Amino acid sequence: MNNPAFHQEQNDGSPQQVCARVKPLAMDDDNDDDENKERGNWSGNLDFFLSCLGYAVGLGSVWRFPYLCYRNGGGAFLIPYVIMMIFVGLPLLYLELSLGQFASLGPVGLFGNISPVFQGMGYAMTMISVLTPLYYTVLVAWTLYYLFASCQKVLPWSGCNNDWNTDCKLAS
Repeated sequence: MNNPAFHQEQNDGSPQQVCARVKPLAMDDDNDDDENKERGNWSGNLDFFLSCLGYAVGLGSVWRFPYLCYRNGGGAFLIPYVIMMIFVGLPLLYLELSLGQFASLGPVGLFGNISPVFQGMGYAMTMISVLTPLYYTVLVAWTLYYLFASCQKVLPWSGCNNDWNTDCKLAS
């Protein structure tokens, strides 16, 4: 075999030698049971759980979900939502987590190893991960602006005598 993790011993072709021909090399003592030193591993179950929770629950879940429930029928909206979450959302989340944990690769490498056709899906996932913080940062900035602006005695948006509004209409 040409695998570097194995070495071959010289043999005379006897059945005992054929079975013992390929032996795994000894593990290094400084390995510390870390299977992936370059990327690292979770130090415990709580780290993994909190990372998944931070991935699944965001700012939109906190302020948009109650609004969507109210707008789409209140408690009646929760029935199809819970059904779809159980039968579609959770299996897809579990599939994504299990593929990522099993392969220890990024999305491009993972889907490229499954099939070269799926490598574009890995690039799309990477681009979504790059573009999402751009608009998310703007939402957080607006939230912080209105939070601190609402602490003033006179709110900036309470009147019309501001620098940004005028009596003249802008030409379009």
